[in-house]
Amino acid sequence: MLTFSGELAFGHQVERFVVPVGTQNISLTGTTVKQGFLYTYLYDAKQQLRAAILWVKPEKQVVISQDMASLGGIAGELPAGEWELHIYNLEGEGRNHKPMQYQADIELDAATDEPSEQALASAIAVPTIASLNAANQIEFDYAKIKSPESRWYRGDLHAHTVLSDGHNTLEAATEIIERQQLDFMFLTEHNICHPALPDSQRTLILPGVEVTTDKGHFNVHGPVAGLAMRNADYRSEALIHQGLAIAGNISINHPMMKPWHWHYADMPLASVDTMELCCDPTWSTSPASTESALDVLSAMWNCGHRIYAVGGSDSHLEPHERNPKATEPSIYGDPSTFVFSHGLSGEGILAGLRQGHVYLERRCGLAVSINNGSVLPGQDVGESELNYQLAVADKSSPYFAELVADGEVIARCQISPEGVEFGIEMKHHNWVRIDIRRGDLSIMAADEKGEFEGVINPVFNGLQAVFAQPSVATWGELMETMEKNGN
Repeated sequence: MLTFSGELAFGHQVERFVVPVGTQNISLTGTTVKQGFLYTYLYDAKQQLRAAILWVKPEKQVVISQDMASLGGIAGELPAGEWELHIYNLEGEGRNHKPMQYQADIELDAATDEPSEQALASAIAVPTIASLNAANQIEFDYAKIKSPESRWYRGDLHAHTVLSDGHNTLEAATEIIERQQLDFMFLTEHNICHPALPDSQRTLILPGVEVTTDKGHFNVHGPVAGLAMRNADYRSEALIHQGLAIAGNISINHPMMKPWHWHYADMPLASVDTMELCCDPTWSTSPASTESALDVLSAMWNCGHRIYAVGGSDSHLEPHERNPKATEPSIYGDPSTFVFSHGLSGEGILAGLRQGHVYLERRCGLAVSINNGSVLPGQDVGESELNYQLAVADKSSPYFAELVADGEVIARCQISPEGVEFGIEMKHHNWVRIDIRRGDLSIMAADEKGEFEGVINPVFNGLQAVFAQPSVATWGELMETMEKNGN
Protein backbone atom coordinates (compact mmCIF):
# COMPACT_ATOMS: atom_id res chain seq x y z
CA MET A 1 0.00 0.00 0.00
CA LEU A 2 1.16 3.52 -0.86
CA THR A 3 0.44 6.36 1.55
CA PHE A 4 0.56 10.09 0.84
CA SER A 5 -0.04 12.81 3.39
CA GLY A 6 0.46 16.53 3.65
CA GLU A 7 -1.15 19.91 4.24
CA LEU A 8 -2.54 22.15 1.54
CA ALA A 9 -3.59 25.79 1.84
CA PHE A 10 -5.56 27.45 -0.98
CA GLY A 11 -3.93 25.83 -3.97
CA HIS A 12 -2.99 22.63 -5.78
CA GLN A 13 -0.91 19.56 -4.98
CA VAL A 14 -0.01 16.57 -7.18
CA GLU A 15 0.87 13.14 -5.81
CA ARG A 16 2.40 10.71 -8.31
CA PHE A 17 2.69 6.93 -8.19
CA VAL A 18 3.57 4.13 -10.60
CA VAL A 19 1.05 1.49 -11.63
CA PRO A 20 2.82 -1.77 -12.60
CA VAL A 21 1.97 -3.86 -15.64
CA GLY A 22 -0.79 -6.32 -14.81
CA THR A 23 -2.56 -4.26 -12.18
CA GLN A 24 -6.18 -5.38 -11.98
CA ASN A 25 -7.68 -3.08 -9.35
CA ILE A 26 -6.80 0.32 -7.92
CA SER A 27 -8.26 1.46 -4.61
CA LEU A 28 -7.95 5.07 -3.45
CA THR A 29 -8.96 5.96 0.11
CA GLY A 30 -8.74 9.59 1.23
CA THR A 31 -9.63 11.92 4.09
CA THR A 32 -9.07 15.53 5.11
CA VAL A 33 -8.12 14.26 8.63
CA LYS A 34 -10.01 17.22 10.17
CA GLN A 35 -13.32 18.69 9.01
CA GLY A 36 -12.99 20.33 5.60
CA PHE A 37 -13.13 19.89 1.82
CA LEU A 38 -10.49 18.81 -0.69
CA TYR A 39 -11.30 18.15 -4.35
CA THR A 40 -9.45 15.15 -5.78
CA TYR A 41 -9.07 13.98 -9.38
CA LEU A 42 -7.19 10.82 -10.41
CA TYR A 43 -5.55 10.67 -13.85
CA ASP A 44 -4.01 7.58 -15.40
CA ALA A 45 -0.73 7.19 -17.33
CA LYS A 46 -2.52 8.35 -20.50
CA GLN A 47 -3.71 11.50 -18.66
CA GLN A 48 -7.30 10.30 -18.73
CA LEU A 49 -9.66 11.03 -15.84
CA ARG A 50 -10.29 7.84 -13.83
CA ALA A 51 -11.88 9.09 -10.61
CA ALA A 52 -13.11 12.28 -8.95
CA ILE A 53 -14.37 12.68 -5.41
CA LEU A 54 -14.65 15.36 -2.73
CA TRP A 55 -12.73 14.37 0.37
CA VAL A 56 -14.15 15.22 3.78
CA LYS A 57 -13.18 14.07 7.27
CA PRO A 58 -14.81 10.61 7.10
CA GLU A 59 -12.74 8.39 4.81
CA LYS A 60 -14.03 7.86 1.29
CA GLN A 61 -12.94 5.06 -1.01
CA VAL A 62 -13.14 4.66 -4.77
CA VAL A 63 -12.20 1.41 -6.52
CA ILE A 64 -11.66 1.04 -10.26
CA SER A 65 -10.93 -1.98 -12.43
CA GLN A 66 -11.20 -3.01 -16.06
CA ASP A 67 -14.89 -3.87 -15.81
CA MET A 68 -16.34 -1.95 -12.87
CA ALA A 69 -15.97 1.14 -10.72
CA SER A 70 -17.41 2.38 -7.48
CA LEU A 71 -19.00 5.80 -6.99
CA GLY A 72 -16.85 8.48 -8.64
CA GLY A 73 -14.70 6.04 -10.62
CA ILE A 74 -14.47 5.29 -14.34
CA ALA A 75 -13.90 1.66 -15.31
CA GLY A 76 -11.54 0.59 -18.07
CA GLU A 77 -7.98 -0.43 -18.89
CA LEU A 78 -5.50 0.41 -16.13
CA PRO A 79 -2.47 1.50 -18.17
CA ALA A 80 0.93 0.93 -16.62
CA GLY A 81 3.05 3.97 -15.88
CA GLU A 82 2.89 7.13 -13.80
CA TRP A 83 -0.53 8.11 -12.48
CA GLU A 84 -1.34 11.48 -10.93
CA LEU A 85 -3.62 12.43 -8.06
CA HIS A 86 -4.52 16.12 -8.27
CA ILE A 87 -5.70 17.67 -4.99
CA TYR A 88 -7.25 21.15 -4.69
CA ASN A 89 -8.10 23.32 -1.71
CA LEU A 90 -10.41 25.99 -3.12
CA GLU A 91 -11.24 27.78 0.13
CA GLY A 92 -9.56 31.00 1.18
CA GLU A 93 -9.09 32.95 -2.02
CA GLY A 94 -8.83 36.64 -1.17
CA ARG A 95 -9.10 36.00 2.56
CA ASN A 96 -7.41 33.96 5.28
CA HIS A 97 -6.37 30.62 3.90
CA LYS A 98 -7.64 27.47 5.58
CA PRO A 99 -4.83 24.87 5.42
CA MET A 100 -6.23 21.36 5.12
CA GLN A 101 -4.45 18.16 6.01
CA TYR A 102 -4.94 15.07 3.89
CA GLN A 103 -4.06 11.41 3.84
CA ALA A 104 -4.41 9.09 0.86
CA ASP A 105 -3.91 5.32 0.78
CA ILE A 106 -3.54 3.60 -2.59
CA GLU A 107 -3.69 -0.16 -3.06
CA LEU A 108 -2.69 -1.86 -6.32
CA ASP A 109 -3.88 -5.43 -6.86
CA ALA A 110 -2.24 -7.77 -9.35
CA ALA A 111 -4.27 -9.28 -12.17
CA THR A 112 -6.60 -12.18 -11.44
CA ASP A 113 -9.27 -13.95 -13.44
CA GLU A 114 -12.03 -12.53 -11.23
CA PRO A 115 -12.68 -9.06 -9.80
CA SER A 116 -11.37 -8.63 -6.28
CA GLU A 117 -13.67 -8.87 -3.27
CA GLN A 118 -12.96 -5.19 -2.66
CA ALA A 119 -14.10 -4.26 -6.17
CA LEU A 120 -17.25 -6.35 -5.89
CA ALA A 121 -18.10 -4.93 -2.47
CA SER A 122 -17.74 -1.33 -3.66
CA ALA A 123 -19.74 -1.71 -6.88
CA ILE A 124 -22.78 0.56 -7.27
CA ALA A 125 -25.88 -1.39 -6.25
CA VAL A 126 -28.42 0.30 -8.53
CA PRO A 127 -28.66 0.02 -12.33
CA THR A 128 -26.73 2.86 -13.95
CA ILE A 129 -26.09 4.38 -17.33
CA ALA A 130 -22.78 5.91 -18.38
CA SER A 131 -22.54 9.68 -18.12
CA LEU A 132 -18.91 10.88 -18.00
CA ASN A 133 -16.12 8.99 -19.79
CA ALA A 134 -12.35 8.93 -19.26
CA ALA A 135 -11.91 11.67 -21.89
CA ASN A 136 -13.95 13.89 -19.53
CA GLN A 137 -16.80 14.10 -22.05
CA ILE A 138 -20.45 13.64 -21.19
CA GLU A 139 -21.90 10.73 -23.18
CA PHE A 140 -25.40 10.90 -21.71
CA ASP A 141 -28.15 10.64 -24.33
CA TYR A 142 -30.05 13.91 -23.84
CA ALA A 143 -32.32 13.11 -26.81
CA LYS A 144 -33.70 9.85 -25.40
CA ILE A 145 -37.39 10.24 -24.56
CA LYS A 146 -38.60 8.70 -21.31
CA SER A 147 -42.22 9.80 -21.77
CA PRO A 148 -43.78 11.24 -24.95
CA GLU A 149 -46.39 13.44 -23.24
CA SER A 150 -46.34 17.22 -23.60
CA ARG A 151 -47.03 18.47 -20.07
CA TRP A 152 -45.61 19.97 -16.90
CA TYR A 153 -42.84 17.79 -15.42
CA ARG A 154 -41.82 18.07 -11.77
CA GLY A 155 -38.17 17.96 -10.77
CA ASP A 156 -35.26 19.21 -8.70
CA LEU A 157 -32.31 21.13 -10.14
CA HIS A 158 -29.85 21.04 -7.23
CA ALA A 159 -28.89 18.05 -5.07
CA HIS A 160 -25.90 16.23 -3.59
CA THR A 161 -24.79 12.71 -2.69
CA VAL A 162 -21.77 11.29 -0.87
CA LEU A 163 -19.75 11.86 -4.04
CA SER A 164 -19.35 15.41 -2.75
CA ASP A 165 -20.66 16.60 0.63
CA GLY A 166 -24.10 14.96 0.71
CA HIS A 167 -25.07 12.26 3.19
CA ASN A 168 -27.02 9.96 0.84
CA THR A 169 -25.41 7.17 -1.13
CA LEU A 170 -26.36 6.91 -4.78
CA GLU A 171 -28.62 4.00 -3.90
CA ALA A 172 -30.35 5.93 -1.11
CA ALA A 173 -30.67 9.03 -3.29
CA THR A 174 -32.38 7.02 -6.02
CA GLU A 175 -34.87 5.58 -3.55
CA ILE A 176 -35.69 9.04 -2.14
CA ILE A 177 -36.05 10.61 -5.60
CA GLU A 178 -38.46 7.89 -6.68
CA ARG A 179 -40.41 8.06 -3.40
CA GLN A 180 -40.78 11.81 -3.91
CA GLN A 181 -42.31 11.03 -7.32
CA LEU A 182 -40.03 13.40 -9.20
CA ASP A 183 -40.15 13.22 -12.99
CA PHE A 184 -36.59 14.51 -13.43
CA MET A 185 -33.57 15.22 -11.27
CA PHE A 186 -30.17 16.83 -11.80
CA LEU A 187 -27.38 15.57 -9.52
CA THR A 188 -25.08 18.58 -9.10
CA GLU A 189 -21.97 17.74 -7.12
CA HIS A 190 -19.37 20.37 -6.29
CA ASN A 191 -16.95 20.62 -9.25
CA ILE A 192 -17.51 16.92 -10.09
CA CYS A 193 -19.75 15.08 -12.58
CA HIS A 194 -21.09 11.61 -11.87
CA PRO A 195 -19.43 9.08 -14.22
CA ALA A 196 -22.56 6.90 -13.96
CA LEU A 197 -26.13 7.94 -13.16
CA PRO A 198 -28.97 5.81 -11.79
CA ASP A 199 -31.19 4.33 -14.47
CA SER A 200 -34.50 4.88 -12.69
CA GLN A 201 -37.66 3.50 -14.23
CA ARG A 202 -39.68 6.45 -12.94
CA THR A 203 -37.33 9.45 -12.86
CA LEU A 204 -35.05 10.88 -15.53
CA ILE A 205 -31.79 11.50 -13.64
CA LEU A 206 -29.62 13.96 -15.54
CA PRO A 207 -25.97 15.11 -15.51
CA GLY A 208 -25.04 18.34 -13.79
CA VAL A 209 -22.22 20.01 -11.90
CA GLU A 210 -22.19 22.78 -9.30
CA VAL A 211 -19.27 25.03 -10.15
CA THR A 212 -18.12 25.97 -6.66
CA THR A 213 -15.83 28.93 -5.98
CA ASP A 214 -15.19 31.50 -3.27
CA LYS A 215 -17.09 34.07 -5.38
CA GLY A 216 -20.27 32.01 -5.64
CA HIS A 217 -21.73 28.82 -7.00
CA PHE A 218 -23.64 28.05 -10.17
CA ASN A 219 -25.13 24.91 -11.66
CA VAL A 220 -24.51 23.69 -15.16
CA HIS A 221 -27.52 21.55 -16.04
CA GLY A 222 -26.80 19.23 -18.94
CA PRO A 223 -23.06 19.90 -19.44
CA VAL A 224 -21.22 18.54 -22.47
CA ALA A 225 -18.09 17.83 -20.41
CA GLY A 226 -16.76 17.84 -16.88
CA LEU A 227 -14.47 20.50 -15.49
CA ALA A 228 -10.91 19.92 -16.74
CA MET A 229 -9.02 19.86 -13.44
CA ARG A 230 -5.64 18.42 -14.42
CA ASN A 231 -3.28 21.32 -13.58
CA ALA A 232 -6.26 23.65 -13.83
CA ASP A 233 -6.21 27.34 -13.03
CA TYR A 234 -8.08 27.12 -9.74
CA ARG A 235 -8.85 30.81 -9.19
CA SER A 236 -12.55 31.60 -8.93
CA GLU A 237 -12.64 33.61 -12.14
CA ALA A 238 -10.95 30.83 -14.13
CA LEU A 239 -13.25 28.12 -12.77
CA ILE A 240 -16.32 30.25 -13.44
CA HIS A 241 -15.34 30.80 -17.06
CA GLN A 242 -14.45 27.13 -17.49
CA GLY A 243 -17.91 26.26 -16.16
CA LEU A 244 -19.58 28.66 -18.59
CA ALA A 245 -17.70 26.97 -21.45
CA ILE A 246 -19.15 23.48 -20.87
CA ALA A 247 -22.56 24.69 -22.05
CA GLY A 248 -25.83 23.45 -20.61
CA ASN A 249 -28.30 25.60 -18.67
CA ILE A 250 -26.39 28.10 -16.53
CA SER A 251 -28.11 28.76 -13.20
CA ILE A 252 -26.79 30.96 -10.38
CA ASN A 253 -27.30 29.22 -7.03
CA HIS A 254 -28.53 30.74 -3.73
CA PRO A 255 -27.49 34.23 -4.95
CA MET A 256 -28.25 36.10 -1.72
CA MET A 257 -27.57 33.42 0.90
CA LYS A 258 -24.41 34.41 2.75
CA PRO A 259 -21.66 33.20 2.94
CA TRP A 260 -22.39 31.30 -0.31
CA HIS A 261 -23.94 34.28 -2.11
CA TRP A 262 -23.00 35.26 -5.64
CA HIS A 263 -20.43 38.06 -5.72
CA TYR A 264 -18.44 37.62 -8.92
CA ALA A 265 -19.09 41.11 -10.25
CA ASP A 266 -17.90 40.40 -13.81
CA MET A 267 -20.40 37.60 -14.42
CA PRO A 268 -21.94 38.33 -17.85
CA LEU A 269 -25.71 38.25 -17.39
CA ALA A 270 -26.18 37.31 -21.04
CA SER A 271 -24.58 33.94 -20.16
CA VAL A 272 -27.09 33.20 -17.39
CA ASP A 273 -30.30 31.28 -18.13
CA THR A 274 -31.87 30.82 -14.71
CA MET A 275 -31.40 31.84 -11.07
CA GLU A 276 -32.14 29.74 -8.01
CA LEU A 277 -34.74 31.80 -6.23
CA CYS A 278 -35.52 29.42 -3.36
CA CYS A 279 -32.79 27.13 -2.04
CA ASP A 280 -33.31 24.58 0.74
CA PRO A 281 -36.25 26.34 2.43
CA THR A 282 -35.49 24.57 5.74
CA TRP A 283 -32.16 26.40 6.14
CA SER A 284 -32.55 29.19 8.72
CA THR A 285 -31.55 32.06 6.40
CA SER A 286 -33.41 30.76 3.35
CA PRO A 287 -36.68 32.73 3.79
CA ALA A 288 -34.88 36.10 3.98
CA SER A 289 -32.52 35.10 1.16
CA THR A 290 -35.50 34.18 -1.02
CA GLU A 291 -37.07 37.60 -0.50
CA SER A 292 -33.79 39.27 -1.47
CA ALA A 293 -33.51 37.04 -4.52
CA LEU A 294 -37.02 38.11 -5.57
CA ASP A 295 -35.78 41.71 -5.57
CA VAL A 296 -32.83 40.67 -7.74
CA LEU A 297 -35.15 38.83 -10.12
CA SER A 298 -37.26 41.98 -10.54
CA ALA A 299 -34.16 44.10 -11.11
CA MET A 300 -32.88 41.70 -13.78
CA TRP A 301 -36.14 41.94 -15.71
CA ASN A 302 -36.36 45.70 -15.30
CA CYS A 303 -32.87 45.88 -16.83
CA GLY A 304 -33.97 43.76 -19.79
CA HIS A 305 -32.46 40.36 -18.89
CA ARG A 306 -34.86 37.44 -19.29
CA ILE A 307 -33.38 35.24 -16.56
CA TYR A 308 -35.90 32.80 -15.13
CA ALA A 309 -36.56 31.72 -11.55
CA VAL A 310 -36.02 28.11 -10.53
CA GLY A 311 -35.88 26.26 -7.24
CA GLY A 312 -33.38 23.82 -5.80
CA SER A 313 -33.51 21.66 -2.71
CA ASP A 314 -29.71 21.74 -2.40
CA SER A 315 -30.40 18.73 -0.19
CA HIS A 316 -27.39 17.21 1.56
CA LEU A 317 -29.20 15.32 4.32
CA GLU A 318 -30.78 11.94 4.85
CA PRO A 319 -34.57 12.15 5.34
CA HIS A 320 -34.37 11.65 9.11
CA GLU A 321 -31.81 14.44 9.55
CA ARG A 322 -32.64 18.12 10.06
CA ASN A 323 -30.86 21.40 9.50
CA PRO A 324 -30.17 23.36 12.70
CA LYS A 325 -33.47 24.63 14.20
CA ALA A 326 -35.47 23.05 11.36
CA THR A 327 -38.63 21.08 12.07
CA GLU A 328 -39.05 19.55 8.61
CA PRO A 329 -36.67 17.59 6.39
CA SER A 330 -34.39 19.07 3.79
CA ILE A 331 -35.29 16.63 1.04
CA TYR A 332 -35.00 16.24 -2.72
CA GLY A 333 -37.96 17.94 -4.40
CA ASP A 334 -38.50 20.76 -1.87
CA PRO A 335 -38.90 23.12 -3.60
CA SER A 336 -39.95 21.52 -6.88
CA THR A 337 -39.35 23.11 -10.27
CA PHE A 338 -42.01 22.39 -12.89
CA VAL A 339 -40.93 22.55 -16.53
CA PHE A 340 -43.27 22.33 -19.50
CA SER A 341 -41.72 20.01 -22.04
CA HIS A 342 -42.80 18.22 -25.19
CA GLY A 343 -41.79 14.84 -23.85
CA LEU A 344 -39.61 13.90 -20.89
CA SER A 345 -36.05 14.02 -22.17
CA GLY A 346 -32.88 15.88 -21.37
CA GLU A 347 -33.26 18.04 -24.45
CA GLY A 348 -36.88 18.83 -23.61
CA ILE A 349 -36.20 19.79 -19.99
CA LEU A 350 -33.18 21.93 -20.92
CA ALA A 351 -35.15 23.71 -23.65
CA GLY A 352 -38.00 24.38 -21.23
CA LEU A 353 -35.60 25.85 -18.67
CA ARG A 354 -33.92 28.17 -21.17
CA GLN A 355 -37.29 29.34 -22.51
CA GLY A 356 -38.65 30.01 -19.03
CA HIS A 357 -41.55 27.55 -19.33
CA VAL A 358 -41.15 27.12 -15.60
CA TYR A 359 -42.81 27.61 -12.26
CA LEU A 360 -41.70 26.52 -8.80
CA GLU A 361 -43.47 25.71 -5.57
CA ARG A 362 -42.92 24.02 -2.24
CA ARG A 363 -46.03 21.97 -1.47
CA CYS A 364 -49.26 23.70 -2.50
CA GLY A 365 -49.93 21.52 -5.55
CA LEU A 366 -50.23 24.48 -7.92
CA ALA A 367 -52.04 24.19 -11.24
CA VAL A 368 -51.62 27.09 -13.65
CA SER A 369 -53.18 27.91 -17.01
CA ILE A 370 -52.70 31.10 -19.02
CA ASN A 371 -55.23 31.79 -21.79
CA ASN A 372 -56.51 28.22 -21.49
CA GLY A 373 -53.03 26.78 -21.95
CA SER A 374 -52.14 28.65 -25.14
CA VAL A 375 -49.57 30.80 -23.31
CA LEU A 376 -46.69 29.54 -21.16
CA PRO A 377 -44.50 31.40 -18.66
CA GLY A 378 -41.45 32.85 -20.39
CA GLN A 379 -43.25 33.75 -23.60
CA ASP A 380 -43.32 37.06 -25.43
CA VAL A 381 -47.03 37.96 -25.41
CA GLY A 382 -46.71 41.47 -26.83
CA GLU A 383 -49.58 43.72 -25.77
CA SER A 384 -52.16 40.96 -25.55
CA GLU A 385 -54.68 40.43 -22.77
CA LEU A 386 -53.98 37.50 -20.47
CA ASN A 387 -56.29 35.37 -18.38
CA TYR A 388 -54.71 33.42 -15.51
CA GLN A 389 -56.41 30.45 -13.88
CA LEU A 390 -54.79 29.19 -10.66
CA ALA A 391 -55.71 26.41 -8.27
CA VAL A 392 -53.97 24.61 -5.42
CA ALA A 393 -54.43 21.02 -4.28
CA ASP A 394 -53.34 21.59 -0.67
CA LYS A 395 -56.30 22.53 1.54
CA SER A 396 -54.40 22.60 4.84
CA SER A 397 -53.17 26.20 4.37
CA PRO A 398 -54.60 29.31 2.71
CA TYR A 399 -52.74 30.64 -0.34
CA PHE A 400 -52.87 33.84 -2.33
CA ALA A 401 -51.41 35.11 -5.59
CA GLU A 402 -49.40 38.31 -5.85
CA LEU A 403 -49.38 39.96 -9.28
CA VAL A 404 -45.97 41.56 -9.83
CA ALA A 405 -45.65 43.89 -12.81
CA ASP A 406 -42.35 45.61 -13.60
CA GLY A 407 -41.22 44.91 -10.05
CA GLU A 408 -44.28 46.27 -8.25
CA VAL A 409 -47.10 44.32 -6.62
CA ILE A 410 -50.23 45.53 -8.42
CA ALA A 411 -52.81 43.15 -6.93
CA ARG A 412 -53.27 40.27 -4.50
CA CYS A 413 -55.92 37.57 -4.91
CA GLN A 414 -56.87 34.83 -2.48
CA ILE A 415 -56.84 31.39 -4.12
CA SER A 416 -60.12 29.79 -3.08
CA PRO A 417 -60.60 26.01 -2.89
CA GLU A 418 -62.28 26.26 -6.31
CA GLY A 419 -59.37 28.26 -7.74
CA VAL A 420 -59.11 31.84 -8.92
CA GLU A 421 -59.22 33.58 -12.29
CA PHE A 422 -58.01 37.07 -13.17
CA GLY A 423 -57.01 39.10 -16.21
CA ILE A 424 -54.05 41.36 -17.06
CA GLU A 425 -53.59 43.75 -19.99
CA MET A 426 -49.95 43.55 -21.11
CA LYS A 427 -50.07 46.82 -23.05
CA HIS A 428 -49.59 48.55 -19.69
CA HIS A 429 -46.55 46.48 -18.59
CA ASN A 430 -43.09 45.33 -19.68
CA TRP A 431 -43.42 42.04 -17.81
CA VAL A 432 -45.67 40.29 -15.32
CA ARG A 433 -45.06 37.35 -12.98
CA ILE A 434 -47.10 35.69 -10.25
CA ASP A 435 -45.79 35.01 -6.74
CA ILE A 436 -47.61 32.44 -4.62
CA ARG A 437 -47.68 32.98 -0.85
CA ARG A 438 -49.29 31.43 2.20
CA GLY A 439 -51.75 33.49 4.17
CA ASP A 440 -55.35 34.59 4.52
CA LEU A 441 -55.72 38.08 3.05
CA SER A 442 -58.92 38.68 5.02
CA ILE A 443 -56.99 38.74 8.31
CA MET A 444 -53.60 40.00 7.11
CA ALA A 445 -52.34 43.56 7.36
CA ALA A 446 -52.00 45.40 4.07
CA ASP A 447 -48.19 45.39 4.30
CA GLU A 448 -47.91 41.79 5.52
CA LYS A 449 -46.08 39.67 2.97
CA GLY A 450 -47.12 36.13 3.78
CA GLU A 451 -44.80 33.15 3.57
CA PHE A 452 -43.18 32.42 0.20
CA GLU A 453 -44.59 29.35 -1.57
CA GLY A 454 -43.69 29.66 -5.25
CA VAL A 455 -43.33 31.70 -8.43
CA ILE A 456 -44.81 31.53 -11.92
CA ASN A 457 -42.17 32.98 -14.21
CA PRO A 458 -42.80 36.20 -16.14
CA VAL A 459 -44.37 36.67 -19.49
CA PHE A 460 -43.15 39.81 -21.24
CA ASN A 461 -43.91 42.42 -23.84
CA GLY A 462 -41.14 42.01 -26.38
CA LEU A 463 -42.06 45.30 -28.03
CA GLN A 464 -40.33 47.09 -25.18
CA ALA A 465 -36.85 48.34 -26.16
CA VAL A 466 -35.20 47.23 -22.90
CA PHE A 467 -35.45 43.58 -23.96
CA ALA A 468 -33.57 44.29 -27.19
CA GLN A 469 -30.86 46.29 -25.42
CA PRO A 470 -30.48 45.51 -21.70
CA SER A 471 -29.32 48.45 -19.60
CA VAL A 472 -26.65 46.51 -17.66
CA ALA A 473 -24.24 43.78 -18.76
CA THR A 474 -22.79 42.23 -15.59
CA TRP A 475 -23.79 41.13 -12.12
CA GLY A 476 -21.77 43.99 -10.65
CA GLU A 477 -23.59 46.57 -12.74
CA LEU A 478 -26.90 45.05 -11.69
CA MET A 479 -25.97 45.33 -8.00
CA GLU A 480 -24.91 48.96 -8.51
CA THR A 481 -28.26 49.71 -10.17
CA MET A 482 -30.15 48.11 -7.30
CA GLU A 483 -28.14 50.10 -4.76
CA LYS A 484 -28.87 53.36 -6.60
CA ASN A 485 -32.56 52.49 -6.63
CA GLY A 486 -32.55 51.78 -2.93
CA ASN A 487 -32.94 47.99 -3.16
